[in-house]
Amino acid sequence: MAEESVFSFLGASAKSQAAAISAQAKALAVDYETISGYKKVVDELLTKLGNSEASDKKLAHTTLPEGTLGTGFAEAVDLFSAYETVQRELQNLSKGLAGHIEALGIAIQTAGKGFTAVDEETKRRMATIAKQAEAAYVKDRDPLVKEQQAQAAKQAPAGEANEPKGNI
Repeated sequence: MAEESVFSFLGASAKSQAAAISAQAKALAVDYETISGYKKVVDELLTKLGNSEASDKKLAHTTLPEGTLGTGFAEAVDLFSAYETVQRELQNLSKGLAGHIEALGIAIQTAGKGFTAVDEETKRRMATIAKQAEAAYVKDRDPLVKEQQAQAAKQAPAGEANEPKGNI
């Protein structure tokens, strides 16, 4: 009945829409203990990653010296170059994963409050993580982009065969 008094100035249709919106908002209410549990899991994942051999800092210390794979032939140079590329990409992946886990933790922490109630330092950290993720994004590696391009190619006209001839 409280909803009726709040929406009393609205017409019947608007009242039912407002009541539906109110019900949806209640359904989105988040239990703090549930969020705290998720946050704890995320923090544990971040700690495990930081302490594991997959940590970007540990990966940086486990590199091979340049002559280890051989010297004096082009294949050794190519192999070492490929090794360095893989090593660098693993470090980037580890950093990105840590950033995404941290961002997930922040999102879970702020889910019940809304972003406006978050302190400025947390907002800055979230913005930094978002900028780092955007800078690291490589569109050519995104399988979703490739899938969308393939679908667009299927839907595109087959070229001049579908174009009208003469005046229409």
